[in-house]
Amino acid sequence: MKTKKELEKMSAAIGRAVSAYHNAIFENLKESGKEFSVQGDDTDEKGQRLNIHGRHDDLVNILVDKVRHTPNDFMGVVEIHIAQEDYKETDYWMNIQHIGIDDMDYIYDYIVWDN
Repeated sequence: MKTKKELEKMSAAIGRAVSAYHNAIFENLKESGKEFSVQGDDTDEKGQRLNIHGRHDDLVNILVDKVRHTPNDFMGVVEIHIAQEDYKETDYWMNIQHIGIDDMDYIYDYIVWDN
């Protein structure tokens, strides 16, 4: 059985790895200066569907089809493009921080990187 200290050490290592992964994605997007597509699970759909909390704390289904780095006065932000909201066509960008860390990781895992 692992000790509490060993478990805490493992948990800290996970946190460092996730942070390094997020930083690497951020830097790749920033250095490229381009938008990248987000691959969908469904071959008929271009992008990933997520259920997120909307402006009035209700669940909203969105289709994320692109990701990019957008410069600002500080370091910049990663933004996602919302192509549909509740299955209706839309066209806007939002800071990826607004969707939560689990959904953020999901989007990052499905970026279509140019080789």
